[in-house]
Amino acid sequence: ILGKDEIMLDINLAHLKNLSSGELNRLRLAFIATECNILNTGKGILFLDEIDANLSGKEAMSIAKVLEELSKFYQIFAISHLPQLSSKAHNHFLVEKNGEESKVKKLDQEERIKELARMVSGELVSDEAIEFAKTLFKN
Repeated sequence: ILGKDEIMLDINLAHLKNLSSGELNRLRLAFIATECNILNTGKGILFLDEIDANLSGKEAMSIAKVLEELSKFYQIFAISHLPQLSSKAHNHFLVEKNGEESKVKKLDQEERIKELARMVSGELVSDEAIEFAKTLFKN
């Protein structure tokens, strides 16, 4: 970026080859976000498969905020099992697999709330989970 052809990273004394795939993906995301921030430009499509895997809710929300900023420059397709990330999407699709058949459905606002609540509480959706899902959209 800006004339640098090579950089060296020292991430908590870890070697890049020892990073998990999730850590590498988040590092890549950080580079993309930094480039967009510096150059105020970007274009293309980002496909992210469970970039929020093994993260806390707070960490997932941080990733969601980065993706929200990147969505100004990129079309982003993100697969997630966490409601924090899913709540920030402009469009939310539910993918369900039944045997050999998979179905994709675009969710409306009410369906999104129910799906986020299901992500939180499992198949038996509680009133508390519904309220939590609603607060995710307000934040």
